[in-house]
Amino acid sequence: MKSPLALFILFLIASCIPKKKEKTIQNAQNDFQKILAAYPTIDSTAQHQVLTFGTFHFDRSRDGSDVVAKEHIDISKDANQKELGAIVDLLSTFRPDKIAVEWKPTHQKTMDSLYTQYLNGNYSLEKHETFQIGFRLAKRLGHTKVYCIDNNPPFPEYINAIDDWETYADSLGHLGLWSTYDIENKRFNTFMDTIQRHLSVNAYLKMINSKKHSKRQKQLWTTGLVNVGYEGPYLGADVVARWYRRNIRLFANAKNLVTTNENLLIIYGGAHKWILDELFEATPDFQVVQFNQLQEN
Repeated sequence: MKSPLALFILFLIASCIPKKKEKTIQNAQNDFQKILAAYPTIDSTAQHQVLTFGTFHFDRSRDGSDVVAKEHIDISKDANQKELGAIVDLLSTFRPDKIAVEWKPTHQKTMDSLYTQYLNGNYSLEKHETFQIGFRLAKRLGHTKVYCIDNNPPFPEYINAIDDWETYADSLGHLGLWSTYDIENKRFNTFMDTIQRHLSVNAYLKMINSKKHSKRQKQLWTTGLVNVGYEGPYLGADVVARWYRRNIRLFANAKNLVTTNENLLIIYGGAHKWILDELFEATPDFQVVQFNQLQEN
């Protein structure tokens, strides 16, 4: 049987343990707060605003998309031209200092020549969104040019060698994964095709620039196709990587157009909008603005 003194000592030891533990926890929390305070974040006030205006391709002859709508909006109709004028009015409230468009920099001289002709009244605007929106807006704002930023890296030869993705996926035992992408892709594009018959140009473009549309566009790259060939040889993932590669290149072209306190408007196919928005949101000196946030007069 322990003596009263021994019991007292044991009591003191036991009572000290929780306090020691509490102190250790508190020290850890203090250390964590110190680490956060010293963390090397980039804390800078945004010098630029950027708005990526997603569009459908107005000119079907220049539409490089995998799926081209059967029911395509004819942008040349008087009613649609009037709506485009209202869209240009709305975009002008953003007051961009520079406008970037979906053409490669190798076409810059041609673009400069066409824009100069347009300013001089010697060029009738073609259907492409660069001309219908970009040229009109640039002229309205007194810009001297629009900027070509596109880049379209080729697919690797080992991907080009695949004639039938469904057959290839089946050969890997990944047909189910491919079908998930294929079914959803067809459902999405059928919907986009169908609603063109029922929406105005303004409503259709607002839909393309909505958060829901951006999320859906992203999901097409993260379901199905990316899984084909997982664990090797990753051909599906490489197709997705090539899409990222293209967009990161044009992002680099775009962000380096602006100098101090200049705002940037990017007019691009709607499929690019989500990834450009994400890249600019991660860029400390840019604030992302959405078209659907602009207020109509």
